[in-house]
Amino acid sequence: MSKLTDKMDFSERVWNSGFYLLNDLVYDHIIWNDLDNYYSDFKSNVLTGTPTSACKMMGKADIWLIRNYWDLNFPYPILPNFKYAVRIHYRPAKPMPHDIEDFVQSSREHGVFTLGSLITNITREKANMIASALAQIPQKVISDKNHKTLHANIRLFYWLPQNDLLGEFSANGIYEAIYHSVPMVGIPMFADQPANMVHMKARGAARIVDLNFNKQKTSTNRDYKENAMRLSRTHHDRPMSPCDKAIFWIQYTIRNKGAKHLRVQAHELTWYQYHSLDVLVFLLSVVLLVNVLFIKTFSFCSRRCCGSKRKRKTA
Repeated sequence: MSKLTDKMDFSERVWNSGFYLLNDLVYDHIIWNDLDNYYSDFKSNVLTGTPTSACKMMGKADIWLIRNYWDLNFPYPILPNFKYAVRIHYRPAKPMPHDIEDFVQSSREHGVFTLGSLITNITREKANMIASALAQIPQKVISDKNHKTLHANIRLFYWLPQNDLLGEFSANGIYEAIYHSVPMVGIPMFADQPANMVHMKARGAARIVDLNFNKQKTSTNRDYKENAMRLSRTHHDRPMSPCDKAIFWIQYTIRNKGAKHLRVQAHELTWYQYHSLDVLVFLLSVVLLVNVLFIKTFSFCSRRCCGSKRKRKTA
């Protein structure tokens, strides 16, 4: 979300720290509050009748199946009950509808332009700008957005078999692109899109552009395709499929009546225990007490020594 890679200079590390601190505050005071109200109402009215919070409900989970993988993410530590199971529903490409197949086969190469399901409308100006840019490339382009002005190499379809074509750059679409060895050109707009495209760019399989872009470089540069193919090879190189992995861990949890041994104790800690603030206060108190005792002892010894010297002089 911070739009940074795992290679940061000092200023980027400062920005990254500030961003995540602000992000935690926003989540704690805005997003988590709404989730807490929802979970509390749901449990109070439907389940046990005891109010709760989203954090407590999620903390009780023995196993988490995470729709993510190291192809897109940079390495970071995860808990033992977090299991990556991305692309459970992905499959090899199947035959496409005849109208799309005919258009694709009419060109040696093709591309897919989509803004995903969250963006339903764009202005006429931006649509024409995108269409003009797409018209400059030699490939045929399949799009799910009405560009108003359609050029000869652009075909509009209101529904796209995305898995069978390419993919868009939500996290789900990116993994579809990785699965099929497809390089990407991204116009990140909001939410996780900028961070996802930064990760793909760092892998050498994508290029980030604005609306005034020239797609020619990416569509003709073989490095992007080669990097996408390399990324896809590592994505497929695993001992079992993500679906089999998800099935195994679900059955494992059922067979063992839970997986409490994989669940961290951090869920049972208060916020100050989690951040070790009580330990920090104790250690600071010990240091302060030692300093006070040292100062008091030094002051007492100084007074005794000075008092003895005065008595000798008067004697």
